[in-house]
Amino acid sequence: MRTLALMFGLLAAAAGVAREIVVNVDAVQKQSLSLAGVTAAGAGAEGFLKTLRNDLLRCGWYRLTEGNGQVKVAGSLSGAVGVTENLSVAWPGKRFAWPRAARDAQEARRHAHELADTIVEATTGEKGIAQSRFAMVAKTGISRSGQAIEDLYVCDYDGHNLTRLTSDGAPIVGPRWSPDGRSVYFTSYRLGFASVFRADVATRRVERLANFRGLNTGAVPSPTDPNRLAIILSHQGNPELYVMDVRTKALTRLTRTKLAAEASPCWSPDGRRICYVSDVTGSPQLYIVDVATRQSRRLTLKGGENVQPDWGRNGIVFATKRGAPYRIAVIDPERGESSLRFLTPMNDQYESPSWAPDGRHVVTARTQGRQSSIWVLDAAEKGDKPYQPFSSGGAQWLNPAWSR
Repeated sequence: MRTLALMFGLLAAAAGVAREIVVNVDAVQKQSLSLAGVTAAGAGAEGFLKTLRNDLLRCGWYRLTEGNGQVKVAGSLSGAVGVTENLSVAWPGKRFAWPRAARDAQEARRHAHELADTIVEATTGEKGIAQSRFAMVAKTGISRSGQAIEDLYVCDYDGHNLTRLTSDGAPIVGPRWSPDGRSVYFTSYRLGFASVFRADVATRRVERLANFRGLNTGAVPSPTDPNRLAIILSHQGNPELYVMDVRTKALTRLTRTKLAAEASPCWSPDGRRICYVSDVTGSPQLYIVDVATRQSRRLTLKGGENVQPDWGRNGIVFATKRGAPYRIAVIDPERGESSLRFLTPMNDQYESPSWAPDGRHVVTARTQGRQSSIWVLDAAEKGDKPYQPFSSGGAQWLNPAWSR
């Protein structure tokens, strides 16, 4: 795998194929939703309606109909540039009004995303994804020294508003969002060695967070306390897992594996445990450590490589190599291997999975031939087919991370 090879060279032989078993994501019962009662006059209004329609389709909770839906959106949109929004949303026994005005197309898009998420939460009780964003790495070439030319980007979940955060062209791995969505943590080789940085999305200001001797990588903030950072450091020998206080730089060491390397930490949603990768048994496997007690246990027992975990409310999603190219799988951290379920088939290679804020969708990098692009998976049983949220545009897109 590109990421682990770049950081640690954790490679091993593939093992047998795991059986596919359903995990804790229920089958989806789609509600019918009608936009037939919405009129749109003007280019801005039509753009708003198109954005709203796409958001409601991609969220996976609805079946759009031209007839009488269980959820009905009605009213008028008007405007060539700005948009006047006079809408109402109704479903059995309930309704709300949406009176807004957008000054330009950009603001109208934001309003459409906000309305889509409001509809999802009101009618399903789930969190929407329309206002979320991706962080990802664009590989645009190879330097004369043979080093990958890469930079960090962010964009809306549908590919709009693509923004470049770095411009040094150095290899980047493991971007992770802050809990408030205002910054992205990542590992960069811009200094010639692995160091941990944080980029402010609004200002594009990049700051170095850790300056310990040796390897500094794998930084991810706790979802309950952004001042606590899970991080991989090698200043005391081989790469080990620590928790660092961002303000004081004080460290708490969580692992002690003299002849092994740790990598790719991710926090549990309650901030009490961390899942990480270790090759202490000879191949990269997933482990879980209790932060308070510092006691670790092995989670994955099969497969030659189990890497790049991300912990969401419906389990841990990760990349696994089990007799095929890397596939994306979900595992229940309590039930272990008996709960494992694959989200991708045994053909193209998928890596770097990251949960969406709805706990249902997963963004991943898919490699077909020599092209790597961003794809979205539906982890719900009998959910929607994978889709590509935006065109690759000639770049290799790697290591996506979904904002929470």
